[in-house]
Amino acid sequence: MRPAALLGALTLAGCGSTLPATAPLPLHGVVSLDYCADQMVLGLVPTKRIRAVSPEADSDTHFSVPRAHGITRVRPTLEDIAALRPRYAVRSYGGAPGIDRQLSALGITVVQLGYTARLADVAPELARVGTALDAGPRATALADSFRATLAAISAQAETNRPTLLYITPGDVTTGGDGFVGDVIRAAGFRSVRTQPGWGSLPIEAMVRRPPGAVLRAFFDSERYRQDRWASSAHPALRRVVADAPVATVPGSTLACGNWLAGDALRALTTLRQRAKTSS
Repeated sequence: MRPAALLGALTLAGCGSTLPATAPLPLHGVVSLDYCADQMVLGLVPTKRIRAVSPEADSDTHFSVPRAHGITRVRPTLEDIAALRPRYAVRSYGGAPGIDRQLSALGITVVQLGYTARLADVAPELARVGTALDAGPRATALADSFRATLAAISAQAETNRPTLLYITPGDVTTGGDGFVGDVIRAAGFRSVRTQPGWGSLPIEAMVRRPPGAVLRAFFDSERYRQDRWASSAHPALRRVVADAPVATVPGSTLACGNWLAGDALRALTTLRQRAKTSS
């Protein structure tokens, strides 16, 4: 069935046959199709305008779960989204290939989230999405608050930076580049991992030269606890963590490269003071 015919059929199915196919109910509200889109929509849009969020919202216990209480969950399929008749659909990666084109054919405006590779990308992306969703004032407030947090924390960063090991439950670490690496640098640390991209946790290197501090993320959700035999649970690594100042942040603060990274920055600022004291 073509997208336009699909919307007409869904409209008539929901309203009986009293409305002609040429007069469907108007599109209204916003839906989000994946974890990062959920954060953006729940952060920018009033609850009364949100038609649905994705089922992935339930794995974001820190941010999305308390804000999505009572909001419908929608699978990122054309039929389920069209049945809600949203004015906007926000996505990062949710939905099958081509769903943005199919939704656009139904008159639904698709707001595609951009890739934020650096902290400097957060505020412009907020402004762009806020404008697209008619949520400019809220986006401006979040962007201004984030800029203020980043400026205050960056001003405190010192030349003598402690080393920091970033630990996740999935047996990998990062910090040499990318968004997490930018967060680590802005908070005044040097990442143990200097290579670009992601790599295995360097257990032997950590035993020989323990880090000055440890940042743990994504341990707050069962979704990320992939393997009880992972290196993140290795006894040697547990000893390293026991001997170093540690901060644990919810995965939601680093997963999507948005203003929630401010929470991770503040946690790292406190951690840096502890690392200085213990060094």
